[in-house]
Formats: sequence, structure tokens, C-alpha cells
Amino acid sequence: MRGVKNKDVLDELPELRQAVETACGKAPSEARARQIRAHARELVRALKRPDFPLGVESPLADILALDALRAYERLALAGELRDRGGVRPTSEATANVRSGVMVLLQRELGLEAVPLRPQEEQQPKAPVDVARRERMRTSLQTAADHVGRVTGWSADGGLLAHGFPRWVRALAMASVTLDTGARVGELCALRLPDLSPAMEEVRIVRRPQGARPGDPLVVEVYPLRRASRTALARWLFVRRLLMSEVTGGADAVWVSVRGNHSGDVPEGGPRLRPAGTPLQPRGAGRAYTAAVTRVNIELAGSEGWSPLPVRMEQLRRGVAVPEAHLVPPAPDAEAAAALMERLESAGRALAALPDHRATATTGRRARDEARHVLREAWRLGIEHQVQLDALAAAGLAAYDTHRAGWEPELLRALDRAARLAPL
Repeated sequence: MRGVKNKDVLDELPELRQAVETACGKAPSEARARQIRAHARELVRALKRPDFPLGVESPLADILALDALRAYERLALAGELRDRGGVRPTSEATANVRSGVMVLLQRELGLEAVPLRPQEEQQPKAPVDVARRERMRTSLQTAADHVGRVTGWSADGGLLAHGFPRWVRALAMASVTLDTGARVGELCALRLPDLSPAMEEVRIVRRPQGARPGDPLVVEVYPLRRASRTALARWLFVRRLLMSEVTGGADAVWVSVRGNHSGDVPEGGPRLRPAGTPLQPRGAGRAYTAAVTRVNIELAGSEGWSPLPVRMEQLRRGVAVPEAHLVPPAPDAEAAAALMERLESAGRALAALPDHRATATTGRRARDEARHVLREAWRLGIEHQVQLDALAAAGLAAYDTHRAGWEPELLRALDRAARLAPL
């Protein structure tokens, strides 16, 4: 039987719901919209408690008055208003977000804005200072070496056990973050087409916090360090092993490493999605924190180890401004045709080589030309499949495509994505 969604408590206060939806429509990101909805629902759950001084039938002006909001905040700080996961206190950062959301709702309803707490009380996590960047990269390599020693980078060696998939994913995410300064939402939006054929570069669609719906997208290309490419290739290998049960959404770069709640609650209990489904920003942040906390404990005292930041935002804010290339909004047709012609020519030269060893000798010029054209075509926005079709038309066999500079794990991931329909 198909699952049904739980009833939304906001339906009990239509006027509040309207204010929430209006505020969400103005939100700079989906993450901010989720915060607005979550704290509004928290407020309604407080109103439904028999020990709360007001109820859902009370006027919104009274509900959003300071005395009522303070009573609501006391319950929320103690964790009494969580909708799942048991009672546990909420953080100071969450309390500041909650205060800001209440101010937004007060303004949307034409009420006096009375914050629960002054914004200056917020104590943000200290960002990573620039001097620690290289030590962080060394720590990432130390953690990767540990996984390699224990598992031999094979499933038979236990790569899919003992939480190692979380390690591998966290190390790859941290590496890409250090190279790009990407926010967690920008990371989770990455798809396989956002990786260049050789995985030497990555395309980031920027989602600045001050942006509004309808603002033009800013698309940037960043180079990836060799260590980052290695970490990403290892993650794609683990990702491929995890996706044996997945039937869709196979082009997401970051996926879950275990089954999780789908959001539907059918009769008989919640339905779990299999490992390998796309990772969402909130889950990515939590998963990164859990994995890095474990890595810091396991490797404490190891030679070359400096603890990694447990918050992705701390990691991102310690990144120096990386090299970036702006990407055109659409490929230039004439330039694309010229590049594909050059790619086919290089592909024919590679296909004529007697064996793979010749690629590094007599075929070196064709190899370098193919790699250059692949990078420029990808930067221009030409799809991976179009480039692969050009090489196939040149007579380069599928198993020899790596001669042109393609990363083998990316090819395997693209092949799998082509067989599955999006979720």
C-alpha cells in the first residue's frame, strides 16, 4: 500500500501557514525555508500542549507576543517540541535561528518584531585559520592511508564495513570543499556531469545566501588537486558498490551509505530507502560531523594527524579564495562543433594505436590533444555523452576510452547512471 504523509500541524492555523509560505517564498535557499517551516511547526506543537498558556484558537498577535514566545522557547530549548528522535536539548545556534524565524513571521503578519534574543548573542563556531589548510590536507591523506592499510581499498578487505564508507565520503567531501569553498547545499547539488572527464575540475553552481528566487545562476569551474581527485575516485568506487539496490537518481555524486527514512509512513511502519540514494544538505552536514568526529577519535595521536573541523562550515570558511573560471550559460554551437571535430580526429589517432602502451609514446600527441579538447568541451557545457559519442564515432572502443583521458571510475558511474531513471 502506498504511504501517506503525516498531517501537517500548520494546517490548524491557516493564517500562520500563509505567513510561513510567504516567508519561505522570500527565503534565499531551500535550507532557510526548511528552518522557517520547522520552527513554525514547533510553535504549533507548543500550542497543542495542555500545559501551554495559549492554544491554537488564540489570536496570532497573542501567540507571537514576547511572553508566549518565551514560554515556547523554554520548551524548545529543552527539546520538548521535537517531532521525532526523543527529547534532547537544542543548541544555541538553533535558538538564534528560532528567534530569527519568529521575527520573520511577526513581520509577515504585520506585528511588532520582538526578537527572543539579540543577534549578537550568537556564538558562531570559529572558522579554520588559513595557516591550517595544509595541515588539514595532510590529515586527509593520513586518514586515507589508514583506510587503505586496513582494507586494501577492496570490498573483500572490509571497505564496506566498520563505517569506512562514511570515512571515504567525508574525506572526499572535505577535499572538494578545500579546493572550491563550496557550501554543503552546493556540494549536494553536484551531479556526475559536474565532474570533468579526467576529474581534474569540478563545476559548482553557486547558491549565495543573499540570493533570491529568480536570480541568475553563477556557475564556476574549479581545479581539483591530485589528492582530491584520488579521494573522489575512491568515493566513486565505494558509491558504485553501494548502489547495487538503487533504481534511480544515479547521477548524484554524494549518496547515502545506508538506508534512511523516505518521509512516507505507510501502515506497518516507515519505508526505508536503500543505500545509494541522493544525499540531502541536512543529512550531509550531520553525516560529515559524525564521520569526522569518529576519524578524529580513531586517529588521535597518529603521526601527521591534526584533528579535522567537525563542521563543514568551519572547513569552508578556512579556504583561501580558489582559482575559478566562469562558465557560459549555454554552449556556443560553432565552438562546440569545432571541438567535436578535433576530438574525433584525436580519437581516430588513438584508435589506430596498436596497444595501450603506445599511448604514452607514439600516441602521446593524440592523447594530449584529446585530453585538452575534452576539458575545453566540458567547460563549454558539452555533455559527457556527446563527447563519448564523438570518440565512439572515431572508432575508439569503449574499453579504450580512458586513453583519451577519461577517469575510469567516472566512466563506470556514467554507464550506471545511463541505465537508471531519475527518482
